Amino acid sequence: MIAPPETAYFVVALMTTGTGIIFWWHDGKNPASRSLSACLIAIGLRLFLSGNDTTDAEAAKHWLLAASGITLESVAIFCGVEWGRRIGATGPKGKPGLAIAGLFRASQILVLVYWGLNLGYLAIDPQRAATDLAGIVRVRGLEFAIFAPILGTSILLAGIAIASLRASRIDPAEVVRLRALSIAGPFLLAAMVFGGDIVPITLTVGLLVFLSGSVRYLLIQGQRGQFMRQFLSPEVARLVQLEGIDKALQRERRLLSVVMCDLRGFTNYARQHSSGDVVTLLERFYTMVGEVAAKHEGTVKDHAGDGVLILVGAPLRIDDHALKALQLAQELSLRSAELIHGSNPPLGLGVGVATGNTTIGAIKAAGRLEYVAVGNAVNLASRLCDRAEHGEVLCDTRTLDELPAGAHIANQERPPENLKGFPDPIPVRALA
Repeated sequence: MIAPPETAYFVVALMTTGTGIIFWWHDGKNPASRSLSACLIAIGLRLFLSGNDTTDAEAAKHWLLAASGITLESVAIFCGVEWGRRIGATGPKGKPGLAIAGLFRASQILVLVYWGLNLGYLAIDPQRAATDLAGIVRVRGLEFAIFAPILGTSILLAGIAIASLRASRIDPAEVVRLRALSIAGPFLLAAMVFGGDIVPITLTVGLLVFLSGSVRYLLIQGQRGQFMRQFLSPEVARLVQLEGIDKALQRERRLLSVVMCDLRGFTNYARQHSSGDVVTLLERFYTMVGEVAAKHEGTVKDHAGDGVLILVGAPLRIDDHALKALQLAQELSLRSAELIHGSNPPLGLGVGVATGNTTIGAIKAAGRLEYVAVGNAVNLASRLCDRAEHGEVLCDTRTLDELPAGAHIANQERPPENLKGFPDPIPVRALA
């Protein structure tokens, strides 16, 4: 049984509007996706009105309904072109980029002209403007002669701009959506010329084609996210997953412990071995450090050549961060002895641990976000690491003071150290 025209219009309108809302909800921070969402929502709202269209001459009195339909139709086209323009802003620069932007702007100006002429036509002859012809083609010959050249030129200019974008270096994920739009566009625009039962069919086909491209776009973005997680510590990735990216980017001052380790004799080793051998050693070293850090809930913050900075207590809060930091440092010293045993020339590992209030969070640097930890504890851990001999773990007294009640880590008192950047000698302890 075939659904009545009103039902068909309603179903397609609901699907189109819902799709636009979903895009806005899940990718609303992307300006291009916002424009695309507005386009789909406008199409859906226009369809809700279309389901109530009638060829009755009395419909001419409903000029407000007709004006709303004309406006939504123009908004949908304008926002669709705006989506392409925003994608183009991420594409080629210089004269090619300006030419593409100019094509999109010219297309939008013609859409505004089309909208104004339609409203003028409605004001001059509301009976004809507010009613459609019965049959498959709903546009009169005079209307087609007046409006088709303007709208056709607008679409042509936007098409040239989109073709230029597809031939240039832009985000491959957006190319997928542009390709889908190129195929779906004729089906979506057909609803402006045709009428009756064929409109829900052409719109559904166009929407399904475009949705296939959008699904592919989201899959590509998901794959990128999985790839980028390899460059985040498991703790940062877990924080984003559990509490959202806004929480990961939030800056705060927190008491935590810092572990810094550094290979001794690495420069001499690198001078006497091939770059491939050096990279292999570093890969094994980083893997070992990452395993030990994960075991004790530490977050590898930075790899700096042969040194590694580890945070215990950030980005995820840990109550017994001092104890875990010292245990982490001890295991690093033990595991490194196995890793570098027999190296020629000989290698060693020094470790420094410090505790203090540290500012953590994300900052913008060189066009990207960087997770940072800033505070005296970071500097002190680095200085203690520099002073530590092979196999030594040096820590400050604050770390030992922060140990939970009943916890004990064997240590030996060392003479206070004069460390760079600290005006007074720093009391130091060496772990047994």
